[in-house]
Amino acid sequence: MKKGYLLPILLTGVMTGACSQESADNPEIERLSYFSSLPAYQKYSVEEILSHSEDEELVKISGEIIQQIKDRIYLFRGETGDIKIVIEDSVMPEQGVMLKSPVQIRGEVDNPVDRAPRVEVDAIQYVF
Repeated sequence: MKKGYLLPILLTGVMTGACSQESADNPEIERLSYFSSLPAYQKYSVEEILSHSEDEELVKISGEIIQQIKDRIYLFRGETGDIKIVIEDSVMPEQGVMLKSPVQIRGEVDNPVDRAPRVEVDAIQYVF
């Protein structure tokens, strides 16, 4: 092997080792890599979801949960309208659903052809 080829190979190994050691020693880098691997939720209005969202689209909406309709189905009100949301037990906050409190919802649009779109909730964050 020629000398000119050895140096880039050695440098690549040193750089790779340094980067992996840096992330192992730095929790901030680990936290950033964790968040960068999460799905990207796009901010939408309720009106946009109802009028032209796609099934399984990841959305983020702000407003308040105003009413429980059925067991896991609630009515969410944003600035541009109301939409039904589905909250599974696995994402239910410890304190339960706090009606008429400012909240941000991240979820997935459920948009079948036989009924109006709704949002299946992945996370609820109350804004105080």
